[in-house]
Amino acid sequence: MKVRASNPDDHAELWQLFHDTIHCVNSQDYSPEQIEVWAPDEVEMSRWASRMEGIQPWVAIEGEQIVGFADVQATGLVDMFYVHHAWQRKGVGRVLMDKLHIEAQKLNLTELHSHVSLTARPFFEAFRFVVEKAQEVTIQGVALRNFVMRKTLD
Repeated sequence: MKVRASNPDDHAELWQLFHDTIHCVNSQDYSPEQIEVWAPDEVEMSRWASRMEGIQPWVAIEGEQIVGFADVQATGLVDMFYVHHAWQRKGVGRVLMDKLHIEAQKLNLTELHSHVSLTARPFFEAFRFVVEKAQEVTIQGVALRNFVMRKTLD
């Protein structure tokens, strides 16, 4: 498995991975209504592409397939962290988290923080992130519970 910077050719595949992961994995912790507002079946690809260009995620590649993506911002925010639903528990998340820590070191960050789903909380806790607070975010009038999690870097 290799990790590389994303590029515009990846945007459609990243959307599909994002959508399918939420629909297949996060559906264990969120209702169908919550899943639909979080990852609707239809997307305005120009908005998605703009978001991807803004966060510049790293992508994990196995063969020719993108199996995960994640980013870390100059503020220490891990904005997005998704592993393909068929690649859960196969080391993709660890490879991406290791890459984010390398990038955080290059950015001289002293901590990382993220808004973590109910589903991803145990994964982030395994990497020594701690819950700072539980919160509800509202998307199109639908509330979703998640956690602000933080990790102090060595």
